[in-house]
Amino acid sequence: MRQRAPSRPDAPVWDAACRAVPQADGCSAEGPAARAAAVLLAAALLLWPALYNGYPLVFADSGTYLSQAIERYLGWDRPVFYSLFLLPLHLTLTTWPAIGGQALLTACTLHLVQRALLPGCSPLWLVPLTAGAAVATALPWFAAQLMPDVFTPLLVLVLASLAFVPARFQAWERRCLVAFAAFMIATQHSSLPLALLLLPALPLLSLAFQRRAVRRRDWLRLAAPPLLAALALVTVNLAARGRPSVSPYGNVFLLARVIYDGPGQRTLQRACPQAGWRLCLWRDRLPATSDDFLWRPDSPAVLAGGHRVLSAEADAIIGAALRQEPAAEAAAFLRNLRRQLGEFATGDGLQSWPDTVGRSIARDFPGFEQAAYASSLQTRNRLAVPGWMQSLHAAGALLGVAACLGLVAAGMLQPHPAAGFAAAVLLALVFNAGIAGGLSAPHDRYQSRVMLLPPLVAVLGGAAMLRDRRLA
Repeated sequence: MRQRAPSRPDAPVWDAACRAVPQADGCSAEGPAARAAAVLLAAALLLWPALYNGYPLVFADSGTYLSQAIERYLGWDRPVFYSLFLLPLHLTLTTWPAIGGQALLTACTLHLVQRALLPGCSPLWLVPLTAGAAVATALPWFAAQLMPDVFTPLLVLVLASLAFVPARFQAWERRCLVAFAAFMIATQHSSLPLALLLLPALPLLSLAFQRRAVRRRDWLRLAAPPLLAALALVTVNLAARGRPSVSPYGNVFLLARVIYDGPGQRTLQRACPQAGWRLCLWRDRLPATSDDFLWRPDSPAVLAGGHRVLSAEADAIIGAALRQEPAAEAAAFLRNLRRQLGEFATGDGLQSWPDTVGRSIARDFPGFEQAAYASSLQTRNRLAVPGWMQSLHAAGALLGVAACLGLVAAGMLQPHPAAGFAAAVLLALVFNAGIAGGLSAPHDRYQSRVMLLPPLVAVLGGAAMLRDRRLA
């Protein structure tokens, strides 16, 4: 039985749509056909950048992600799980089904969050919600890209759903959300520390904004995704490399950050040549940026024997720098975090990538796919996010942050799960900036993938909070 919400003549438009509030059985106001239609339409709306480009969007790492599973190797810098996700979708024929699958997962996640915050609301409202996000946020630019970056914001939404409204999902849905979160964490190294930072915060937010302590089974459900992802990463690296680590060579990224923050360079000057590190030969010939250090073919990281070899001495250099200049490195971390918080322009990395992606497409895909890739706007360096759209995304993100702060303030006065979602998103912005900018290097694309969250949560959470208070 479903209880009908009382009608109010002054109720806003979403009250008319949200006709019945279901019990905690996962049901919705419309049947499966309406839900499926809404999700499919929403997924289609997220693909417009790829349709405009003439091919799925790519980034420098897309070549590695495509080729790992096809050519059966493990890259030093990227987990294999996103590659395994792509393989059955493209089958070395065409990559279009891969971004179709991504868009579908994105639309499904948005549908579940909408259903959790606005139970009983027609699933068809997902279509205008996604249409707005497809224009006013960077969401479609990540959903339509052959990269796992879109999973970062989806991970935050899934973990928040499991923390704040688990009872609004059926048991099988909760299990699917746990498995989906574990997969998303395993696709990129930055997601594991993000999930681990959110793990203790989410129960505290539930207590603060819902006056509800997280039960033991709910806590275990939250802890399961990072634990499962870490287990999967360690197992793969142990089997393939003999190293029981979630990221065997990830210390090379931190080494680059410490060097270009300053303490690492000064450590090399002080300790070399007596330390015997391979980098001592290049301490006076370091390239201009950490990106050049990591990726240029003539960089010291390559000339010193390659990233895997350099990883063996990275911990010693990092440790020496941190021991000798802990305050300087802490200050540099905070500067990078602050800088990353302010860098979130949409469209970072939309240039052509002939040496990484182009070669992978040429090696592993048929002629018609190579022709489609070659004729795309991005490959011809003619793709860019319009200036007006970048401004719209920036304004929407900042307004969303302000609105989320308002939801948090309102939640302090009257408990509501929407306040928990808003607080989780605001924390995720800071955590992501610290992980990406503070430990790697600030880049627009790192923060733009999470800055799409505030406007989405502000719209859904604001509508939910207003509706529930009008119906109270």
